[in-house]
Amino acid sequence: MQDDAERDARITAGRFLDEIGTLTLATCSNEAEPWAATVFFAADKRFNLYFVSDHRTRHGRDIAVNQRVAATINPDCDNWHEVRGLQLSGSVEVVEGAERAKALLLYFKKFPQIDALFQSPKGEHEETIASRLKAANFYCVRPDKIRVIDNAKGFGYRVEFTP
Repeated sequence: MQDDAERDARITAGRFLDEIGTLTLATCSNEAEPWAATVFFAADKRFNLYFVSDHRTRHGRDIAVNQRVAATINPDCDNWHEVRGLQLSGSVEVVEGAERAKALLLYFKKFPQIDALFQSPKGEHEETIASRLKAANFYCVRPDKIRVIDNAKGFGYRVEFTP
């Protein structure tokens, strides 16, 4: 049975996933230095995080050899009392078929401007973006641990849960 703190953390995490558009993804190949990249993402109700990226990026190459990742999701803030967001770890994989279609729908719902660009590109620049989006991988981060942090509730406040 979930305690009140974990239930509140799940609700807060869901709100952050709906409201915040970017996550910082930390990857590492088996032999290389760690790398962090910021990507736009959309999430489902089970806390799976979907993002699109070219497999030739540094993080795409890292993921090809090591599927363990960490990520942070947080809004910008001006002082330590405002620090809040999510820290998580999990595994990532390329999604295809029905799961890719689901990811695309979630992504378009969260970013309607990208849906419009995808459906009806205006000009050469948008056609290039739409073409790359169609060809790029959709990845899914499946968290195995999520930590909610919220300094407004007290310095260092955190609650962890398993999705």
